Amino acid sequence: MYRRMIINDLKKNRLVSAAVCIFMAISACFIGLTVLLFASLLGSVDKLMTEAKTCDFLQMHSGDMDQEELKAFAKTREDVEDMLVSSFLNMDNSIISLNGRLLTDSTQDNGFCVQNKNFDYMLGMDNEILKPEEGTVYVPVCYKNEYDLEKGQIMKVCDIEFVIGGFLRDSQMNSMMASSKRFLVNPADYMRLEQYGSTEYLIEFLIKDGYDINAFSTAYGDAGLPCNGPKITAPLIRMMNALSDGVMILVILLVSVVVLIISLICIRYIVITGMEKDRKEAGMLKALGLSGKDIKNVYILKYMLLSLAGGVAGGGAAFAVSGPLGRQMRMLYGPAGNTAGIIMVSLAGIVLTEFIILCFVRGILGKNDRLSAVEAIRDSGFIAKRKTDSLMWISVVMAAALFLMLVPLNLASTVSSGKFVSYMGVGQSQIRMDIRQCDDIKRVSKDIYEKLRRDARVERSALMQTMSYRASVNGEENVELLTEEGNHTVFPLKFISGREPLAEGEIALSMLMAQELSCDTGDTILLYRSEKAESYTICGIYSDITNGGKTAKIYSDPLSGITDERPDVIWSIIYIDLKSGEDMTAWINEYQGYFNEYGNSVKIVDIAQYMDGTYGQTIRRIKLAAFTSILVSCLIIFIVILLFTRLKIWQEKKDIVLKKAIGVSCYHIRRDYLVQTLFYILAGILTGIVMGIVPGQMLAGKLMGMFGAAGFRFILDRRMVYLIIPFISLIVAILGVRTATREAVTIKITPEL
Repeated sequence: MYRRMIINDLKKNRLVSAAVCIFMAISACFIGLTVLLFASLLGSVDKLMTEAKTCDFLQMHSGDMDQEELKAFAKTREDVEDMLVSSFLNMDNSIISLNGRLLTDSTQDNGFCVQNKNFDYMLGMDNEILKPEEGTVYVPVCYKNEYDLEKGQIMKVCDIEFVIGGFLRDSQMNSMMASSKRFLVNPADYMRLEQYGSTEYLIEFLIKDGYDINAFSTAYGDAGLPCNGPKITAPLIRMMNALSDGVMILVILLVSVVVLIISLICIRYIVITGMEKDRKEAGMLKALGLSGKDIKNVYILKYMLLSLAGGVAGGGAAFAVSGPLGRQMRMLYGPAGNTAGIIMVSLAGIVLTEFIILCFVRGILGKNDRLSAVEAIRDSGFIAKRKTDSLMWISVVMAAALFLMLVPLNLASTVSSGKFVSYMGVGQSQIRMDIRQCDDIKRVSKDIYEKLRRDARVERSALMQTMSYRASVNGEENVELLTEEGNHTVFPLKFISGREPLAEGEIALSMLMAQELSCDTGDTILLYRSEKAESYTICGIYSDITNGGKTAKIYSDPLSGITDERPDVIWSIIYIDLKSGEDMTAWINEYQGYFNEYGNSVKIVDIAQYMDGTYGQTIRRIKLAAFTSILVSCLIIFIVILLFTRLKIWQEKKDIVLKKAIGVSCYHIRRDYLVQTLFYILAGILTGIVMGIVPGQMLAGKLMGMFGAAGFRFILDRRMVYLIIPFISLIVAILGVRTATREAVTIKITPEL
């Protein structure tokens, strides 16, 4: 009997049943997709780092060094499992071409290496250890799509030609957020190329399980070993690898939560609509002796069946959509290990989603137990008495849908804006000049900076030098602190609290560094800039998403800071603004010609080019998530408006019959519903815009704060936020009303009033 009743109900209410199934499927799809992508990303990154045997500690170094000294240090450390010194032949991008395209537009430091013996392997597309033959080169996989490369094409370095033998996964430098990229060649080819580049060393250590990497890093610095370059640890490598796709997945997670909330609201009113239409049948069944519990069980079985169908459809859609969304992830990091486990976790997320929805439906159905047979038949039962203002809920869902569209869109416009550099620990400028991998960074920095000061076309410039110092707070264990010295008032930062350092004895810390040291503005920190500790007062806390988000800034005069006795400069950066009317492209090309003598040690890019080269992949992934959320939101708006308007029509069925009886046309009835609904639609759109900017900014700020971008503020694309998205939403909503009001045409005039 139950089966026959359920089948008949599904046949009679095809649209309502389909709507419930759609919402269940959408919710299951997004939750399942989020879990699937997140588990796959972590699995892929971990598997790549495991199979490549990624080092735990990496010190990049330019200049002379004594390898025997390093070996002696490693032997004295019980926490060192293995070590190696890998050579990286840094090349000027202007002499490298891939399939006829020069890499002059690349913001990366490109160079060549040979395969390592013990760990830090370069892996192929099947995660095999590559062994290139002479005349063959393996290209970083991140360049495959960027330069439209295929196996068998030609790569040239000056007049030396290589055949691209395939593409490599470099567990340390896969991400575009890593500033260097390694090409793998045969040892004989490496020797042929040495005349064209400068050698940089990667000093790498594997640390035994159970030992502290930070403690080893401090010990390495205390030993006075080579450190003329960035220092990187395995957690930072893992974070850089996961960040570009990780931000997209977190955006999808936000979308999933909002979609689930909208689905619960909509399913609630779909259930009420069904009960409203079926109340007479329910009353007759009660009159025939069926209990309220029996009737509720029929509904529960029906919604369990719809839930099963929605879960299967949503799960299938999640697995299908994960293909294109995860394509870049699989290309960069390879397949994830433990595929069965990932599938099970994803299925668990889908089952949990459907369980939440069914529990919610059960709670709604429980209210129907109070409906008596007489009340149902007389049309005066619980549901009939309930004053359901479906139009109000149209506003709520419209606002939620606008929120769903605007948050990812605003996040994408912010990250792609040139003003986003304020969250990278620097002030906003037009041009960025990097000075790295040269024997005397101090001298080169001084020469360039003095030339810029004499250039009448330059409005202002600031030289920043980065060094590594030991620091301690409250006598606790020392930490390595990446410190940028210079005049920070030329291109001022946006501080979360406090201000920039203005004199000796003041220091500003990034938010993540301040959290790690458990300190705030006004506290004192000891900085070991020489043999003795110097006391510094923390004057400000700022955002920084570079270098793991753990940096510091102190004041120094740029020219005197170059000449005094200080530790080696790891790198220098000069920020430049040109005077109004100057041609920035021509200026950059001119200066790049001046600095050809320094090879690839000096790079000049405009900030927009730098942002695209560093965060382009992340920006594109966020934009993809934003586009997906817009499509889903439009679908939700259409279905919700359709269902809620139909609910109102059924609630006002007698009024419609009366209007038709006195001669009101269907056209005017449909127009009245459109006019009534339009007010609530517009109210929802306006509320959604506000929610997408204010609460949405707070949520995005929490998300970006995880990576060090505290005090996050949206940089809006005003045309999209205030015009295009509201207009699209309005058109979709009107289409939903027009479709729903066709129901009023089918209502016939009968004697029952």
